[in-house]
Amino acid sequence: MKPDLRSMKPERPYLFFAIILLIHLVYFLFALIRPPDPLPDTADYLNASNHLYSQGVLYCGDLSEPIREELFTRRPPLYPLLLGIHFLTGSQALVYLFQIALSLISIFLVIRIFRPDSTDRQPLYFAIALVLLLATPAQFIYSSRIMAEIPFQLMIVLSAWSLHTYFHSRQKKYIWFFQLSLTLAMATKPVLYPFAAVMVFFSLYMSLVTRKLIWVLTLSIPLVWITGYRTWNYHRTGSTQYASIQTANLVNYNLYYYIMNREGSGAAAEKVDSLYARCGEADSYREKNLCLEYGAREIILNEPLKYALFHLKGSVRLFIDPGRFDLVTFFGTGERRGPGFLKEMNRDGLRGAFRFLGQQGPVLMTLLLVLALLKVVKLAGFVIYLFRRDESLYLRIFLLLLIGYLAAVTGPLGASRFLLPVELLLIGCAVKGWTAILKPTSPGSGTVRPDPEKG
Repeated sequence: MKPDLRSMKPERPYLFFAIILLIHLVYFLFALIRPPDPLPDTADYLNASNHLYSQGVLYCGDLSEPIREELFTRRPPLYPLLLGIHFLTGSQALVYLFQIALSLISIFLVIRIFRPDSTDRQPLYFAIALVLLLATPAQFIYSSRIMAEIPFQLMIVLSAWSLHTYFHSRQKKYIWFFQLSLTLAMATKPVLYPFAAVMVFFSLYMSLVTRKLIWVLTLSIPLVWITGYRTWNYHRTGSTQYASIQTANLVNYNLYYYIMNREGSGAAAEKVDSLYARCGEADSYREKNLCLEYGAREIILNEPLKYALFHLKGSVRLFIDPGRFDLVTFFGTGERRGPGFLKEMNRDGLRGAFRFLGQQGPVLMTLLLVLALLKVVKLAGFVIYLFRRDESLYLRIFLLLLIGYLAAVTGPLGASRFLLPVELLLIGCAVKGWTAILKPTSPGSGTVRPDPEKG
């Protein structure tokens, strides 16, 4: 018997959240009964947390081994700090429960941001939201893994919620909270650090259109954090680099996959190894990083248009990757033999993708195709939302900048996990867009909230 989503009260969708909580708990119990193989990131975070709490050192490696400077800055400090739960109790289960709570808060906030304007749309709204959330297994998987994705997601959702709430309340404290949330996100995962430049322009734009200087004043939060953290890194490593993982990704993924796509995996491995060998002779850690970055960019920018097209394909793939890696590594289906979906796509494009899917078992292949189709539904709904003039213009601009930025910087790494931080916001937009298309508001129906940007 299917749940009657029409029974949900407009502002109290108990059944919706009960189903979402139940699914989180199913994944949680699976992780306890049959723990998944740890991911490389997990060891980094646990090491960083243990060293931070026991010795006051943020370091992702083993301190008993020779020190490697890049391990000081591989992971920012916020998630290792949150993992104090594990350091104090030794329990991964408590970390999982904490992250499930964060996941539920993020979902609740997204519902609050994108809830329908009229009450008669709400049953359809929650039905679509439930389907799209169920088609996002990464949300439940990473709630029960030692990974920074769920806390990072919450910080990003809080920034969107703060912006949304400001336009409804006009209380300036939400602008401060908006900038603080984005800064905390930078302190959780370094991928958002360059977004500070985008936020400068967005804040200047908002200051002009709203005639409020506070948008500029609040930029002090991310700028103080970035300056302070990079200065601290300089004292630890001799380099002001924000995070060493960014250089590693540039060489190991952007450069490697680009060469592999054009010349094959053998040539890619040879050129990357050669670059590491040449830069390994540098006199300092700072010079080594500069050598790696300049060396990678020299190859990439030798044919900028060809690389741009290759990078763009990865950014688009981010929105349609069904998340095979997440499912296989969590459930341990035994299907991890050979190159993964990402590697096949980067090596041979769509032919590689279809060849890869054909090699999966029929159940997994069917599931991946359904998930990929629903990814397209999410993306289409997002586009519909962006073009709806009855939605908040400034919130739409921010979401387009944020989601577009993450897609752009991800590039060849375009896999399901890297969309997760903004996927709830993408779902919220998609649900709002599709609900408006499938059930247009008739005159006098339901209760319509006033437009916060008018009057």
